[in-house]
Amino acid sequence: MNGHEDQWNRILRITVLIILIIAVTFVLKTLKGIFVPLVVAVFLTYLFAPFVELLAKAKIPRILSLFILLGIIGVAGTLLARVLIVNVKEFINYWPTVENKLVTRIGYFLQTYFNIDTSDLFTILRSQRITDLFSSVVNRSFSFIGKFLLTMLILIFIYLSYHNYPRLIKKAFDRERAKEIFEVLGNINSQIINYIMIKTLISAGTGILTGITCALLGIKFPVLWGSLAFLLNYIPYVGSIAAVTFPILLSIFQFPGSYTPLIAAGTLLAIQFFMGSYLDPEMMGNRFNLSPILIIISLFFWSYVWGIVGAFLAVPIAAMVKIVIMNIGPLRFIAVLMSKKADSIGE
Repeated sequence: MNGHEDQWNRILRITVLIILIIAVTFVLKTLKGIFVPLVVAVFLTYLFAPFVELLAKAKIPRILSLFILLGIIGVAGTLLARVLIVNVKEFINYWPTVENKLVTRIGYFLQTYFNIDTSDLFTILRSQRITDLFSSVVNRSFSFIGKFLLTMLILIFIYLSYHNYPRLIKKAFDRERAKEIFEVLGNINSQIINYIMIKTLISAGTGILTGITCALLGIKFPVLWGSLAFLLNYIPYVGSIAAVTFPILLSIFQFPGSYTPLIAAGTLLAIQFFMGSYLDPEMMGNRFNLSPILIIISLFFWSYVWGIVGAFLAVPIAAMVKIVIMNIGPLRFIAVLMSKKADSIGE
């Protein structure tokens, strides 16, 4: 009888857990307009906290150090945005040439092999695409500006108040418990900073090599493709592949009938494979002891919940969750299952 009751209790717990996961996913996805700026602000807080504390030790007022930090973020973001905007404008001006060649080849193929007249169809698609493009750019621009301002506002409030958190934790908990909390928060901070440093170095290497390769081969807009490779490489596994696809396709239209597209494909894919599919997973997995399967699952889940931002945050979120549950006794087995190597897990 007891065995039957234990079985039903186990089924009930699993059912409740599944319902809870579905409910949390629904809330995170529905309220992503609130959660995404909050999470991004928290990660920026972790990243720049040492810099702000260094300025504080130099007797610089906290509010002044905050404005210095925001100024650095603004200058760096402006420079990157200007480079991308200039290259994107040039690409947009060049795109009609590529589009005409693409449409002509597709139309010839459909007309020759399937006897389908595509002239009217492509005219409609072009006009609809242009309308959708302008509408999408305008809407996304306003949406991005709004989220950016909200993120900066949250970041300001966090920086103005986070130095009080240690005193609050010491007041709220006993000495041993407060020590455990400080250790967990310190590990989370260290993991996120290490992740960003490693990922930035790998992404920079991928972007530089991609840009240099495109420039040497004569592929147009090497700065754009290098910048795109740098940014998309923050997305585990799939980002680098997506980044090199565009210059490879462009080389096919730019150098028809030559070996340049094959050389471009071989070189760029080799860079992507080494930096994105070998070096990146190995360094991330070994440094954070995260299972590659966990990274993939985290990537799919957070991409579904928060889109492109979720893809960027997938690995640091997984690392943070693992650190937290590693310090919770009943849930420690989950952290062990999230690991890549059992030998590196502390007893």
